[in-house]
Amino acid sequence: MLEELFVRGGPVLYLLFLLSGLIFYLLVDKYVFIFFKSKNFLISSVDDFSNEYSPSNTDYRFIQNTLISSVKREANKNIKILDGFIGMCPMIGLLGTVYGMIEVFEVLSFLGTGNPRAMSSGVAMATIPTMSGMVITVFGLYFRQDLISRIESISVLLNSLLKEKGYTL
Repeated sequence: MLEELFVRGGPVLYLLFLLSGLIFYLLVDKYVFIFFKSKNFLISSVDDFSNEYSPSNTDYRFIQNTLISSVKREANKNIKILDGFIGMCPMIGLLGTVYGMIEVFEVLSFLGTGNPRAMSSGVAMATIPTMSGMVITVFGLYFRQDLISRIESISVLLNSLLKEKGYTL
């Protein structure tokens, strides 16, 4: 069934499949970081910082500008690449539409308008990649937004860890 979809969708569908694999890899990588590695990363970052700068003689604003921004930078790593890949999906889907319409016009030039069955493969080749690109984009945007909200919760956890160590405003 999947093989038939790729045949009917044309060669652009292979590119969309590759792109969706890359998006999936980046999403899994970020979720692994958030669910399994972020707590240890935050604890080690706060411990390293508190060993270097004691809470009694360190201004909290300095902490906010250094430690929090470095943790956010680490948590937001590859989000821009993910945004780019998600943004490419509709454009590549539209490329499939153009490719499919070229197939339709090619059939029209050889057989004329009297054979709708011959044109149907080109129409399928025009619509399947567009639909696939849109579906990948919708799911990608949903999970990207979920990642962003989870990354914000990491900042809240960091603030609570800093308060436990004695860093206050």
